[in-house]
Amino acid sequence: MWYLVLSHSLPEKEEMKQRNYDDHRDWLEAQHRAGRLLFSGPTADRAYGIYVMLASSLDEAKTLAAQDPHHARGIRTMEVLEWNPHRAFRMDGTTIDDVEGMATKGDPSRSRASCIPGHDEGSRGRC
Repeated sequence: MWYLVLSHSLPEKEEMKQRNYDDHRDWLEAQHRAGRLLFSGPTADRAYGIYVMLASSLDEAKTLAAQDPHHARGIRTMEVLEWNPHRAFRMDGTTIDDVEGMATKGDPSRSRASCIPGHDEGSRGRC
C-alpha cells in the first residue's frame, strides 16, 4: 500500500529543525535507497514536508515515519494517510505495480512491503 506522510513544521522549533537537518536528510536518503520512499520534498512555503511511502500497512507506515529524526525529536508533527493511486506517470501501460517493482528493484520479497527493523518480517523474507 501507498501512504502520504505530511510532516508539519512547527515555527517555534525552527532553530532545532535547522540543527537536525543533516540527520533528517540522511534518514530520507536511506529510505529512498531502501525503496520505501518514492518521492519526498517540501511544499513551496516550506510549511510541510511530504513523502510518498510504500509500506505493508498503515501501522507500519506510521512506525517508519515516526523514525524520521524530525518526528522522533518532536521538531515536526506528522500525519500519515492511506493513498490509493490509480495511475502512474500518465504513461501508456504503466501500473502502480510497475512503480512498486521499480521501488523494490524487482525483489519479490519486498514487493508491497517495506521492512522496518524490529518488525516481524514473516513471509516477506529479508530486506
